[in-house]
Amino acid sequence: MKTDAPTQDIHDLAGRKKLTLRQAMDFTTTVNPLGPSAKTKNAVRKGLKILHHYPDRHARRLTGLVALREGVPEENVLVCGSLKSLASAIFSAFHVRGVLFPSPYPSYYGQFLLPDTPGAGFSPLNEKDGFTMDINRWIRDMAGFDAAVIPSPSFVSAQALSPEELGKIAEAARSRGTLLVIDESLREYQGQPSLAQEVTGADRRLVIRSLTEYYSLAGLPVSYAIGEAKTLEHVRQHTSVTVPDTLSQNAVMAALKDRAYPGRTQVFMKRERSFIEENLRRIDGVSFFMTCCGFFVVSLKRPPSKPMETFLRYGIIVDELETGQNERFMFLPIKDHKWNARYLKTLKNIMGVPQK
Repeated sequence: MKTDAPTQDIHDLAGRKKLTLRQAMDFTTTVNPLGPSAKTKNAVRKGLKILHHYPDRHARRLTGLVALREGVPEENVLVCGSLKSLASAIFSAFHVRGVLFPSPYPSYYGQFLLPDTPGAGFSPLNEKDGFTMDINRWIRDMAGFDAAVIPSPSFVSAQALSPEELGKIAEAARSRGTLLVIDESLREYQGQPSLAQEVTGADRRLVIRSLTEYYSLAGLPVSYAIGEAKTLEHVRQHTSVTVPDTLSQNAVMAALKDRAYPGRTQVFMKRERSFIEENLRRIDGVSFFMTCCGFFVVSLKRPPSKPMETFLRYGIIVDELETGQNERFMFLPIKDHKWNARYLKTLKNIMGVPQK
């Protein structure tokens, strides 16, 4: 079971191997491989003309756009910079001492687990059933924590939680006074509807979302929370919420308005998904399943010696999902075609597939 954040990231790898960021390959993030859209880049360029102004500390225009897209009043939206800052503000405002997460989790969730954040606990997913969540087990495990974070859709599960299952969890959290945080950062990858409108009238229940992942804006992080107005006001009054900078706000507003980007993403992901799936099927000793977000979890049935070190030697960071079993699992998000091909070639080398 993975219980700590990864020890290195793409910057560590690039520095150690003397690579540029273009040469180092990071398979630990779910950032959209298309990169920012042309409209987003243009908005950033236009934003350079107003850098002499401080950013709007209330992010009024961005808050209004998010509220419009989510179908909720502006008072039910709280805009922040990084998801890490947002989560820290929420947990601090409610004096949370312990947070429950599903496990295993991808490296993305390492950003929650900082020394100054509350203690983390883990409820294991069922690895024999595509890392699905045992709802009754999760509800039992929630009893020992002040807050619980559920990715919806899940990064690593083969099946997404149904509205009925989420409702059952929400009711259990409400009856115990547990702060329930539903992370919808990957919902566009799966296409499921948001729970944003449902939480606006629910005490101690929040939907959070990072716009970094789907819109490929890791360098300009923006996130937001949606919930009951008094709950968000409590966060504002009891902690410091970091407002996104000017360029971040401009970039995200342009990305949200770009109607062509989701279609382009869908076409690209479908093509690369087929390419990866076809190649994985040809590697002896490897099994895999597709997550509900359209990524992959790869299992090495006969793990060779030090496979992760081999990936690193080729300039590739891989996200291993530790489960405590002999079988080794790796989270495989989709990247651009060149990176996907290099990953698959390296995996074939690791598993001893003869090269043509």
